Amino acid sequence: MELPVVSRRNTPPRRRADGAKRPSGVKRAPSRRASAEQRPAAARRTAGRRKTNDDRRRLIVGGTAFALVATLGAGLWATRALTNGPDAPSELSAKAISPTEVVLDWKGADNADSYVIKVGADRALTGEKTKAIKAKGKTTLTVGDLTPSTPGVDQFYRVDAVYDGKTVSSRTARFSLLPGAVGKVSIPKKATTGIKATWPAVANARQYDVVMAADKDFTKDTSAMRTLSSSAEFITSSLAPRTSYWLKIRAVNGSHVGAFSEPVPFSTLPEQSAFRVAGWNVCSEACGGYSSRGRIQAKFLNDSKVDLFGLQEAGGVRVGGLTNSLFSGGSQKFVRASGGAKTRYIFYRPALFTQLGGGTFPIGHGKYTTWAAFRVKSTGQEFIFVNIHLLTGKSGVDGKRASEMRATLAGMAKVNKSGLPMIYAGDFNAGFHRAFTPGVLLRNLGFSDSVSISKTKPINATINSGHTFSTVPRFSSDYVDHIFVSKEFQVLEWKQLVRMTGNRYTRPVVSDHNAISAVVSLGANPASLGEPTPTTTVGGLTQSLP
Repeated sequence: MELPVVSRRNTPPRRRADGAKRPSGVKRAPSRRASAEQRPAAARRTAGRRKTNDDRRRLIVGGTAFALVATLGAGLWATRALTNGPDAPSELSAKAISPTEVVLDWKGADNADSYVIKVGADRALTGEKTKAIKAKGKTTLTVGDLTPSTPGVDQFYRVDAVYDGKTVSSRTARFSLLPGAVGKVSIPKKATTGIKATWPAVANARQYDVVMAADKDFTKDTSAMRTLSSSAEFITSSLAPRTSYWLKIRAVNGSHVGAFSEPVPFSTLPEQSAFRVAGWNVCSEACGGYSSRGRIQAKFLNDSKVDLFGLQEAGGVRVGGLTNSLFSGGSQKFVRASGGAKTRYIFYRPALFTQLGGGTFPIGHGKYTTWAAFRVKSTGQEFIFVNIHLLTGKSGVDGKRASEMRATLAGMAKVNKSGLPMIYAGDFNAGFHRAFTPGVLLRNLGFSDSVSISKTKPINATINSGHTFSTVPRFSSDYVDHIFVSKEFQVLEWKQLVRMTGNRYTRPVVSDHNAISAVVSLGANPASLGEPTPTTTVGGLTQSLP
């Protein structure tokens, strides 16, 4: 490659110092440059060196061009060699067929001797549970015995093509396994506007679809939602009170869904429940003729439609068994609550209540307090009934009764750590006509005497609750027997239960105390379910249900 030579003929004409052109007709002065023959030897040697330099420049440029051509040629040769070499597997796909199986497929290479397929739950495919399976002459493979997980996780696989001992790897592909089927769904808690549903954890489940409807066929008022976590429980508080529903659940793992559970029916609870409670000192041992009197007392409580009551002076070792026999059953089908003893017993209707616990503890001066915890079946609300009997005496014993009440409150504070609503009912042996420190202590804790907050006019309120066995009642509106309720209760009715014929007690007079009763109302407690489960609406799910 030659460089261009610039001749003097190509140069512009010289100008005078003042920039004017040479006048026409004026000849250029003879050149001072001598011819080769005229030039001295030194000048001729300089010209020779200039020619040599020009030739050297031509050689350098030509060598550079040759090197560039050689480099490009080598690159083209290398590219051609790579193109003719082994190919990497491509077009990887996976189809899950069970919680532990998947069918893998890929596009192979014509010149591959065999393939090694690596499958595992880590993207690097280096974990302990990564499988390496050799396949020859095929481009599809069913892999079983994969390890399911709870919750579900992504799985990965890669295909290595082997050529004469050399390996070329595909890209790493991702897939997920099918989730398992949801087992038996239970509903351990219900409330007015919601439920808590639970089920066994499902293999490969990352989320769950929850579907509810008003009918077993899931065609009426159907709603569907998807949980945002893998927790095997569902809590909602957005249902209608006292309404029947059906529920079914399936597991979700990415784009895969499992089979639905068996549909489960349930009903939300009513907004509130009402029941009659009572307390009665029946004087089983201190008064004669208990066997016949007890039968009348038990029938009277059944006829008065009492649902839950506590007895004082009900008999210990000697007549405790008789008390249990007399007051159990009847038209209200009463059963005695467990935990009661020391002459204080509690009876309830199992059709209305479930007993959760109970016990007895001393409060001083030979006295005891008995308690029982219940759940209202219709609403799910829980509460505690406390059976009270404080020391008797008209004077000088108010301090002892106050001490017994303090011991009772301290004991129940240990029992009722969760702050359930409470009822204190029984024989306080004190009222408005005496110093009523036990009542003051209860009121300081937010309790109310039911007679004072009844929404309807109290019945038989002018009759004293304590008396002798005379048939003549006392009408000074004095009560030594009381029912105190915590602030969660409403009192719909207060009634002193008396057997009267005209203005006199009906013979035989069955005790020296009258029974005190109250119809109380307790609302359902939706907060007991816990926080509602975070969910998202799944578009079109209700239309595509199987």
